Amino acid sequence: MKKKLIAILVTVMMVLAVSGCGKEEPTLEIEEGASVQDELVQMINTDLPGIAANRNDAVAIYNKYFAEGADLDSETWRAQLEDEALAKYDTYLADLDNLMYTNSEVVNLKSLFVKAANSQREAISFVVDAVKEMDTSKLDQAQQSINDSKTYMSMYEDELKNLCAKYNVNIVGDFQSGTATDASGTDAE
Repeated sequence: MKKKLIAILVTVMMVLAVSGCGKEEPTLEIEEGASVQDELVQMINTDLPGIAANRNDAVAIYNKYFAEGADLDSETWRAQLEDEALAKYDTYLADLDNLMYTNSEVVNLKSLFVKAANSQREAISFVVDAVKEMDTSKLDQAQQSINDSKTYMSMYEDELKNLCAKYNVNIVGDFQSGTATDASGTDAE
């Protein structure tokens, strides 16, 4: 059970790191004109980075368990995930929901991002339940949420690139992914 729990936790952490957690958002250059361009720039340069603090805090709580020298037992960590990380992630999701766009293509792009974020939140919740209940089936559900999040984030990035090409918006820099903490040698207590 401990090894499977650790494997799922590592996978959740990697998904969070790769799909936006600690990730630098692309910078866009825009030519004056279409509202799609303006909304893309607004979403990527201003809106998403402007609400990222709660998500980043939630991920920091998650990663704290795997930090070198960390002495959290799994129950303490579960409580922090449940009481602090999920609350911060819920605030992030509410802020994300409040971002409004008028162009249908940007609305659809945001929808993919929201689906990825909701799947990440669901995965963390399943991990909390797995630790709390010592229920391996929750880890399987967490894994499915992780897979869903990866799929939606990949779709989001592909659609963003397509919209940028379609509307002559240049992405300056590459999509960045964070470095995941390796927890393979960590025992859950």
